[in-house]
Amino acid sequence: MPFDLPIERLFGGQPLLSPRGETWESGVTFNTAAVLLKPTSENERTIRALLGPDEPIREIVALHYRARPKKDPGFRHTRSFVGLSVHEPDLTPIRRFELPVIEPGDEGEPDVLGAEDPRVTRLDGAWWVVYCGVAPFEDPDPDKAWLGSVCLARSDDLVHWTKCGVAEGFAGDGSRPLSNKDGVLFPDRIDGKVVMLHRPMRGDIDAWETAIALADRPEGAYEDMGAVHGPERHAHFDKSWTGAGAVPIKIGEGRYVSIEHTGNFLPGKRRKYVLDAFLYDFNGWDPSRPESLVAARIDDFMRPETDFEVKGPFHDSVGNVVFACGSYVHEGWLYLVYGGGDSFILAARMRFDDLVAALESRVREISGVV
Repeated sequence: MPFDLPIERLFGGQPLLSPRGETWESGVTFNTAAVLLKPTSENERTIRALLGPDEPIREIVALHYRARPKKDPGFRHTRSFVGLSVHEPDLTPIRRFELPVIEPGDEGEPDVLGAEDPRVTRLDGAWWVVYCGVAPFEDPDPDKAWLGSVCLARSDDLVHWTKCGVAEGFAGDGSRPLSNKDGVLFPDRIDGKVVMLHRPMRGDIDAWETAIALADRPEGAYEDMGAVHGPERHAHFDKSWTGAGAVPIKIGEGRYVSIEHTGNFLPGKRRKYVLDAFLYDFNGWDPSRPESLVAARIDDFMRPETDFEVKGPFHDSVGNVVFACGSYVHEGWLYLVYGGGDSFILAARMRFDDLVAALESRVREISGVV
């Protein structure tokens, strides 16, 4: 069911960040994490590293975004890099770093073909980025000749990152290693455990669902508890699948709002990606029934509408896409920072209390309480 609360496209719907230069971010700039940093003693070092030596310490937002060059000689596909930009809380730009903060790995490493779709979480006194590392895989089908893995890196200041490799514990299916992506860490431990959403790519794309995994450390080893949800099915889509999105936002003890996505194939394999909202409740959650984590959901609350979302103007673009890896709440607004058309970084906002109220209303509907 479409969600009807107003969504305001920021900056007149124009891109917040676009491709630039002739090297690592010259082709497309899209899916980005978003971290709101308040000027606390804990964050002072990080804010200074992001702003540089001359700017006053203040509340800011850090965006870690995916970028690809126009050309990448020696590689069949252009590799993905992670760039960094700094903004005021309303997303007015302050600074954009000239060099990527995470680059593809060396030969034999799990991200040799790129670091995709970062999500950044503060946990256990450090910053963690979860991204999809891409490596080659021997397969006669060119569309399957790659392996996506949930990878992590750690930082103390959001600028300098130490790679941790593939998250331990995600096994293959016996015939080939299992591709896995859309990993994101919750910002708190639950019953002492690190919690990650991820999306194992088992079987046909129509079977891909968002799963949950638990570990003692952010690096793993993770125990995959199974799928928490799949897509809503609609007759006008040939196939649909889901995946995690931004870091879930805490709204109470054990309760989180999570902005995620559904991908769809229209007839002719034209894609359409939309955004969904979930209310997760760990109070009384039964790990043997991972789907019990979903207290409520609102599917398709935001969909591609503007030219920058619908059209994919570049060689590496995929049109008809809104894809959020980052969100935060500031002065009552939920800011959504997202990739549009797999080409640009765009921004929108909506009243967070209205979204929470709509999800809570769904909870009452499900429980039969009016």
